[in-house]
Amino acid sequence: MKNILKIFFISLFTLCLSKAGYSQESNCLYKNPLCFYNTDILNYIQVLHKNQQYSKMINFLYGPTIDGKDKNTIEVILANASFGYSLKRVGIKEKNKTSWSLTYQRTILGTNETFKIDCALINDTCRIYIDDKAWQTIFKK
Repeated sequence: MKNILKIFFISLFTLCLSKAGYSQESNCLYKNPLCFYNTDILNYIQVLHKNQQYSKMINFLYGPTIDGKDKNTIEVILANASFGYSLKRVGIKEKNKTSWSLTYQRTILGTNETFKIDCALINDTCRIYIDDKAWQTIFKK
């Protein structure tokens, strides 16, 4: 009987440790530069878009589509962008210590699509590279 109790408590203890380890892996807060408030960069930008905080979105974008335009013009463009679909990050590929390629899956009208974006760490802030192709990919109409 004592052996059965020992096995039961050891199993219970092991199960509790494995659950604790699992919950730490799903927590993204401060884990790497791609994490924002326990989510990833594109989901964070989507929350800003849904809350109409376009000026805050600009801080996380860089590239030829953004460069050379004034802040008000970019805010108007972002306000008119279609960005309300459901999305989920499904992959990360590190290019080097300060840049990554992220793969996302989105659902639009019941159809799943995957797409990739590039991110880089610039001035201690993770930013999404936006050129014309990336703009059409992210802000799909």
